Amino acid sequence: MSLRAKLLLLSLLTLILPLAGWQYAEQMETALRRGQEQALITTAQVLSRVVASEPELLYRVPELHASFDAERGDLFAPLLEGPPQLDGFADEWPAPTRPVPGMQQPPRRLLGVFGRVMHLYFEVTDAARTRFEQPLAQERFPGAGADRVIVLIRDEFGRERAWSISAVAPGPLIVRPCQVGAPWRALPEEVPNVSGIWRSTATGYAIELRAPVNAFGTQLAVFALDPDADASAVQPSLSWLHTGSASLRERLAQYTPDGLRVSVVDTRGWLLARAGSPEVHPGVEYPDDEDSLLRAAYRGLLRSRDEVPPSYGLPYGMWGAPVDRARAGENAAIGFDAGGGEPSMVRAAVPVRLGSELLGVLVVEQPAAQLMRVREEALARLLNLTLVATLFAMAVTLVFAARLSHRIRRLSRAAATALTPEGRIEADIPETRARDEIGALARSYSALLARVQAYTSYLQTLGGKLSHELRTPLTIVSSSLENLASEARLADPADRYLERARSGTARMHALLTALTEATRVEQSIEQAERVAFDLDELVRNIGAAYRETFSAHRIEVLPVGAPCPMHGAPDLIAQMLDKLMDNAADFCPPGGRIALALEAGPRAYRLSVRNEGPSLPADLENRVFESLVSARTREAARDSRPHLGLGLYIVRLIVEFHRGAVTAANLPDGSGVEVCVELPRDE
Repeated sequence: MSLRAKLLLLSLLTLILPLAGWQYAEQMETALRRGQEQALITTAQVLSRVVASEPELLYRVPELHASFDAERGDLFAPLLEGPPQLDGFADEWPAPTRPVPGMQQPPRRLLGVFGRVMHLYFEVTDAARTRFEQPLAQERFPGAGADRVIVLIRDEFGRERAWSISAVAPGPLIVRPCQVGAPWRALPEEVPNVSGIWRSTATGYAIELRAPVNAFGTQLAVFALDPDADASAVQPSLSWLHTGSASLRERLAQYTPDGLRVSVVDTRGWLLARAGSPEVHPGVEYPDDEDSLLRAAYRGLLRSRDEVPPSYGLPYGMWGAPVDRARAGENAAIGFDAGGGEPSMVRAAVPVRLGSELLGVLVVEQPAAQLMRVREEALARLLNLTLVATLFAMAVTLVFAARLSHRIRRLSRAAATALTPEGRIEADIPETRARDEIGALARSYSALLARVQAYTSYLQTLGGKLSHELRTPLTIVSSSLENLASEARLADPADRYLERARSGTARMHALLTALTEATRVEQSIEQAERVAFDLDELVRNIGAAYRETFSAHRIEVLPVGAPCPMHGAPDLIAQMLDKLMDNAADFCPPGGRIALALEAGPRAYRLSVRNEGPSLPADLENRVFESLVSARTREAARDSRPHLGLGLYIVRLIVEFHRGAVTAANLPDGSGVEVCVELPRDE
């Protein structure tokens, strides 16, 4: 993996910042939610004391506190938000949000209070419906032989009365007072302020009526009476009538703060009163950004910790968290997500106590939209800042990584090209002035290459120094051997030894001569003059001489056949070709082919010398032009002449003088070696 990729991955660690911000926002939201819940509990406790100060507003009859039981058949009439239309249909009556105790018991009875009026809906299953057709005796009801509904009432003083409800036809009701225990016998008084509707149904009939709340008393029984039934055998059971408290609702409305909804339920969960509206305070405005994709994405990051809103059973009662815990005597608060037609809420419930007696539960509800908005805005700001910081850090890291990798690549290229193919050391290392670690590394490279360059220069001049220092003692040895051979006549074995010594000194003289020649060539190259000449003519003339000089081989000369003007040193070019041909002849077997070719390119001339013979070792292809490097082996050498590896080194010096390049490579078919020289053409 590249350094740039590593630094880019390292910059991704900045994503920890938005993650930490997300966790912080969640913790902040939890703290705010707990603070809101505690504030609502405090508000509920204050309001509960207000409610407890007037316990008569909760229950019409104190006995209802302990004896009311809907499972037993007792009736509850909740406070209605509006009066149902008096049409004999139940579709306008509110349906509970969950099963309500006692409401599933037949027959179907619905009660509700709006203002000071009680509304009653009652269904009867009767396949043989009978309505009266003509008036009867005065002492009996009109329509005495018809179906009717009896309403039996007992007030708080124990007094009982009964109403007989019938109809001539679907439409208005006929309501008359009757004797308790004798529903067929009329009473002289009238029932005031009672109106209603009789409606036939597919299975029987239904009645809907309304009357003042006080007219219904505290206990109630509603039952159907068939005209053929024995009325004396009917023994109705009176049920307690429990209703919501309009007075309590008015009192709650006086003390309920804006933006809160306050509810009071009895000890069994029935809703006694509700006031207020859970709306955001009108003075607080929030921007409408529900369609913002970014805000929606942030909202999705926040894991909801609220519960699903429970189906309380409204408008009849409230059963579920946190009301049930408050009914058990504990303060409780909980948050709910939006659902069931309700916004996101925070609800707190506290018990209402009078001394040690539990009177009911007070519930305070507040919308959580404000808290959610604060949470979302805080998270949005935090994530926006961290996102910008992350992108900025990634951009800076990427630029820094690109700059750093560029510097390292420059240093790497300089180190890789410090040693040229010709063997020269170019210690031009960049970044040496930088004051960081890369600068220190560059300075170390530069110092190392300077030492290597000095050592290489010493090795390159070692031949000339040795030649100068060894020539005098070697001359003394040679002259001494000559004097010995001329002044004394030696025996046959000693004469052979003398000849060997003379041969060795001659070989050493040849080596010193070669070293001296190399030094002289270097000096002559530095002092050579450049003249204009025709390279093609030079190749033709020197090629003809090579056919006679290397008669043991097949020499081929391939000139261009057209003038090839060049500005340089023709003597040096000729010396270069001599070295190349001499090197090719040393490796080419007798009768082998040596080709000297000249090609003219658009920008350079190409001189090549090909010879048949052994291939270059792989490790010497790029080193044969260095000083004191030779590819000859004992088997490859064709004569006893010393070879120091200076011939191709001299070739390289001459090529560099002409600003050219020289390479050596094995032929593709492996039959020999080709040395190629490229000399730039005059512009």
